[in-house]
Amino acid sequence: MGGDLGPQPSFEAALVCLDSFPRLQLQWVGPANQLHGMLADVPASQQHLLSRITVISADEVIEMADDVLVALRQKQNSSMTLALRQVADGHADACVTCGNSAALMALSRQLLATLPGFDRPAFASHIPTPSHPCLVVDMGANLAPTAEQLCQYAVAGQALEQALQPAQTVKVGLLNIAAEAGKGQPEVQQAHGLLQAHSELNYHGFVEPQEVFKGRVNVLVCDGYAGNVLIKSAEGVSQMLATAMYHHAQQQGDDSDILQRKMVKPLQVRFDPRKLNGAFLLGLQSLVVKSHSYADTTALVAAITSTVQYLEMQFTQHVADAITE
Repeated sequence: MGGDLGPQPSFEAALVCLDSFPRLQLQWVGPANQLHGMLADVPASQQHLLSRITVISADEVIEMADDVLVALRQKQNSSMTLALRQVADGHADACVTCGNSAALMALSRQLLATLPGFDRPAFASHIPTPSHPCLVVDMGANLAPTAEQLCQYAVAGQALEQALQPAQTVKVGLLNIAAEAGKGQPEVQQAHGLLQAHSELNYHGFVEPQEVFKGRVNVLVCDGYAGNVLIKSAEGVSQMLATAMYHHAQQQGDDSDILQRKMVKPLQVRFDPRKLNGAFLLGLQSLVVKSHSYADTTALVAAITSTVQYLEMQFTQHVADAITE
């Protein structure tokens, strides 16, 4: 309930996903009066889906401006806290939220178990490249991780990608300002040495930002600050190019419809950042997914869909197995 657009997008996304996945059961956590009111307005054609939605009442919401300590100590009945407790108590298999990232990290560490040998979970998600999606770890959970934690991200990321793409050789890269040895932050240099020495990793080396979108690696490891800037910058550029192509097509006179149908729309669909919404907290023994706070219905459908797919492939177990080997 902490998203910028309120509960309407999550409700619309829930109906889409319930229709797409017949085995899916959803628990909708938030102010009961508001949620029940929205359920009452569902059209007759979708009424059959409501039997698979359970409303869990939460009287509090963790706001984006709330301090982490406020979330931990003063908002024990918040929608985020109760949703994570459902997972912790075994009443739900995963949690998807648009809420406060810092609060989500803190509450997840408090209520859910981390994987053995994993210090701090990291946000991970895929970005498009010309040849394959690239998994980025971390995207904002830990702004200044240690070299050891960056190595843990690499192990977890490679395990996840290998589970997703069992027939492909997964390459791991480390984001840096330059490809040459000796350049970059001390933690990045130290992590580079650890990754080179790790016998189970297929380590590709340093990757510069402009190389990321060429598909050089399958997994990109970075600190949360750099990863967050990378992702948000990429989204901004993607939206700018999509708008520019649309306006260009409109100016082409009689060729406008052809350009939009054959070139602009397919590219907009392929590189729509909303279709890749949902960052997973790698390093937990449970599945927790963080959506953008400004996610619309399309973006939330993508986040829920990815969550279902990850549950079906039991990716947390794959990561756990890789870390404990």
